[in-house]
Amino acid sequence: MSQRVWIGAVVVWGLLGGGACEKQAPITDVTEGGPVAARFEGGMLTVAEVERESRRLPPALRAKFETGPGRREFIRSLVDKRLLALEAARQGLTATPEIRRQVRELEERLSIEALLAAEEHAAAAPTEAEARAFHEAHVERFAEPERLRVARVLVSVASGSTKHAWEQARARADGFRKRLLAGEPVGKVAVEGEGPERIRGGDLGLLARGELGSEPQERAALALTKVGAVSGVVESSEGVLVLVLLDRRPARVPAFEEVRAAVLGQMRPGGQRKVLSQVLTRLRTAAHVKLEEGDATTTAAETSAGARR
Repeated sequence: MSQRVWIGAVVVWGLLGGGACEKQAPITDVTEGGPVAARFEGGMLTVAEVERESRRLPPALRAKFETGPGRREFIRSLVDKRLLALEAARQGLTATPEIRRQVRELEERLSIEALLAAEEHAAAAPTEAEARAFHEAHVERFAEPERLRVARVLVSVASGSTKHAWEQARARADGFRKRLLAGEPVGKVAVEGEGPERIRGGDLGLLARGELGSEPQERAALALTKVGAVSGVVESSEGVLVLVLLDRRPARVPAFEEVRAAVLGQMRPGGQRKVLSQVLTRLRTAAHVKLEEGDATTTAAETSAGARR
């Protein structure tokens, strides 16, 4: 199978590969939906359609088809997809009951989504009082746990290392600790460490309980109470390390003003359910819905069970 045919096939199925083709001058036509990227017997493909299809790709893959030969091959693949659709229509396959059913179901789903979006947009937004009441009733959702910012100086020890290797690492880490206790800036010491945080002056970031690394490392970090405090030498699965407390922020509940956007975001699903309920109540009342009695509302299993009794 040629590369172009292969790429066209995977685009049809929603997957894409690289490819190249000969250079071709862009076709421009502003009279039919804007500039045209390609023409073929029975139709055309506009630049707007190409852009829309491109936006559906993952960012890393999209870059391969934005310019040059990759973009032209992407356009060719979209044309191939359109040609296949036209051929299916020519053979009358679009009129089969199964395809018509699936199209109808898709149209129903999209139109329902559009209806509910319009109804939600028209509904009154939560008032300030309602939002504040929600915040007070669910204050635990917005609480911030205690967080620590610690710096680490790590001496790595490979898994399966000898006791002597661990002793050497411990001695080196103890040397780092003594320098820190003597007042040497943690950033200067940390660059001699071997963890990825060394490029950030040893800073591990602002972390909550459960995010502070291995159990020995977290236990040592939580034991630090004063900014600037230095831990003892700690052995972990990564090696031997020393920690320095840079900041410790107590648990807190942010004021409503700080988390207003988050509150409104959490209220939205409830608002959507309320809109849906109101729309259904209105429509059911207007439609005079009544379930039929008998077999129409009885499953085959229920009917069979009833017959056995």
